[in-house]
Amino acid sequence: MLCFFLAGLFLPAFCAAAELAVLADSLGSADPAVRLHALREIAVGHPAQSLPFLVRAAADDDEYVRERAVQGLGLSGRPQAVEPVRKALGDPDRFVRWRAAQAAGRLGDRGAVQTLAACAVDEFWRVRAAAFQTLGRLGGDPAERLLVAGLDDPDEQARLAAAAALAAGKNGAALPALLDLLKNGSMFVRDGAAVALGDLGDPAAVEPLIEAVADPRNEMELEGRDWARWGAVKGLVKLTGQDFGLDAAKWEQWWTANQPR
Repeated sequence: MLCFFLAGLFLPAFCAAAELAVLADSLGSADPAVRLHALREIAVGHPAQSLPFLVRAAADDDEYVRERAVQGLGLSGRPQAVEPVRKALGDPDRFVRWRAAQAAGRLGDRGAVQTLAACAVDEFWRVRAAAFQTLGRLGGDPAERLLVAGLDDPDEQARLAAAAALAAGKNGAALPALLDLLKNGSMFVRDGAAVALGDLGDPAAVEPLIEAVADPRNEMELEGRDWARWGAVKGLVKLTGQDFGLDAAKWEQWWTANQPR
């Protein structure tokens, strides 16, 4: 009976160790698809033991393996992940750089701000947007200057990322960009701009947000449901402490009676 008890106690650990050994061996395969599968299995099934494998895979010859490794390093939250992620910010593959910019934010790597300056002008808009989001999380004067510069980014989603990061820090420089995106952006950008205006907390956004609730473009588009109307409501609730849902007339009535004179 004792043998069965001991077997039940140690067998799962033994099997897990054996599985990890097989997966680790697969990371040496000549086939990048095999390496990618092994890395995913290690990251998901063996998170406590995954760090050295993720660090190794972050230097893999295959960009898909590097991307998955860098993503895993960011999610690990461990100090040992900082250096390989910082190195990946300069990776030749744009999707690896994108994951690295996200990972640097998750790791809270303040030492990456200077490297992120290059990402803030990257050729790929996703890298720039992720860099702005991370710079907002890291904070500080250099990051803020890069975010203000990002308000002129040629891509609307990258501009939104920079403006939303500034808004979260209550930086009024974001207001003109957010108002422009609220009016002229695509639907999901208008939605994000509306929410960010609520975070900014400037009463100057109340009337434009009420207009956004009433704007027929935000009611239904081919892009999807009325996201931008609900984003405007979220912004208004945060700014005013009131909640009239999608009733633009009630919002207008309340604001007429309560706006600062």
